[in-house]
Amino acid sequence: MAVTGLFLLALIAFLHFAQAILLPVVLALIFYFLFKPVVVALAQIRIPRALGSILVIGIVLGGLFTGLSRLQEPASRFLEQAPEGIRKIEEKAGEWTRWLERFNQPESEESPDGAIPPKPSPPSLLSRFNLTATLLSSSTLINTASFITGLLETIVLLFFLLAAGDRFLETLVGVLPGQGDKDEAVAIVNDAQRNISRYLVTITVINAVVGVIVAMAMFWLGMPNPVLWGVVAAVFNFMPYFGPLTVSVVLMMAGLLSFPASAANSLLPSGVYLGLHAIESNLVTPAILGKRLTLNPLIIFLALMFWTWLWGIPGGLLSVPLLMIFKILCNHTRPLAPIGEFISG
Repeated sequence: MAVTGLFLLALIAFLHFAQAILLPVVLALIFYFLFKPVVVALAQIRIPRALGSILVIGIVLGGLFTGLSRLQEPASRFLEQAPEGIRKIEEKAGEWTRWLERFNQPESEESPDGAIPPKPSPPSLLSRFNLTATLLSSSTLINTASFITGLLETIVLLFFLLAAGDRFLETLVGVLPGQGDKDEAVAIVNDAQRNISRYLVTITVINAVVGVIVAMAMFWLGMPNPVLWGVVAAVFNFMPYFGPLTVSVVLMMAGLLSFPASAANSLLPSGVYLGLHAIESNLVTPAILGKRLTLNPLIIFLALMFWTWLWGIPGGLLSVPLLMIFKILCNHTRPLAPIGEFISG
């Protein structure tokens, strides 16, 4: 047990310090499982795998950069207005706090005319926001260079994985001694790849549909830039718990900026999004994925905490796909089958 504990601690330290190398590899593997069915379908119509891989990567990158270029202006406008939204949230929270303090204030602290003496106000969220923005702007160049490097590494690795097909698998299987071991290893890996691809494609389609529905709902409510909120909802839906919470807070702030005259209307976008998310997470996703690909909510939360602490926001977005991949591999490996059942809940 002591040796196992030391190994796990060393593994966690390795995952943390090797993030710059491991994160592009993990992203490339996940995108490989996601896009492999498309490349295989192109190969069936006599398009070489290398050319099919270039087409898939080019279409995805073209769509990604086109979407980002169109969303850059509304996103920048919202970030410029974010301090005003934080100020309005502070004002609303201050009104509610003062209203509650009138019921909790001891009579001895009241003045003869019944007024409540003012208390020193806590540090403003706006000042903290400005400090955070300053710190972020000072490291923008470093983060941008690191992001571009990681993106290029991920693209190159993804191309090699898609273009090579199953050659890496065939090479690894060829090292095994007996034919029975080779056949079993091929069956396990192929089944795991099919399940992982099915899960990633399904969850991506579900999140995309959620993004479209949220965009339509924001358009119906009269929110500016509904496409932006649909994209934000789709991306953050990959991160359970923290993702929907972040989107609801951002939509609350956007509602306060868009509907300053009515408190009910300003909270409506966040409430509508939470209702849609509750339907998707409790009814739609479990019904589509089925019991075989469901996960224990407690394990999901622990995995989210671990990967967010280890790799930040990218780790949080990858936490559920990585947990699902680990579960599928456990289900196909006899010694690890009990762990897979425990993760399934």
